Amino acid sequence: MQDLPRTFPGHPWLDTKEGHAALRRVLVGYSFRDSDVGYCQGLNYVGALLLLVMKIEEDAFWMLAVLLENVLVNDCYMTNLSGCHVEQRVFKDILVKKCPRLAAHLEALEFDVSLVATEWFLCVFSKSLPSETTLRVWDVLFYEGAKVLFHVALAIFKMKEEELLVA
Repeated sequence: MQDLPRTFPGHPWLDTKEGHAALRRVLVGYSFRDSDVGYCQGLNYVGALLLLVMKIEEDAFWMLAVLLENVLVNDCYMTNLSGCHVEQRVFKDILVKKCPRLAAHLEALEFDVSLVATEWFLCVFSKSLPSETTLRVWDVLFYEGAKVLFHVALAIFKMKEEELLVA
């Protein structure tokens, strides 16, 4: 797993041999649990943040299992990322409906929102938002389900809409 050293580089615990080993055990453990998923880029950030919050590898493993098996859309982390592709199409449709000016502007620029939203969804915002914000998003995600990803992504675009419209 070459992604381990790239996962939150500089973090005082995660960017150590012990941190890398703990994260490797959680991710490899899950790959044995669900061989259809195995390992997918993005899971390293999710697993790492779960480790930091849960403190115990087994607890982080089980939270990862719940997240992937009960909360997020099926097939998001499969080899072909089919679930992620479906999510991106749905998100584009939501953006057109909720922010038509912005969607039209991005379309005119030939900018595909999945270029940013794919990372948001695969990493469940753990790579792109501050940890404190990500954990608040995760609280709601575990309670309300995967629709929260769409709400947060839409909120980010709405917050930056005026800046994006002048680009």
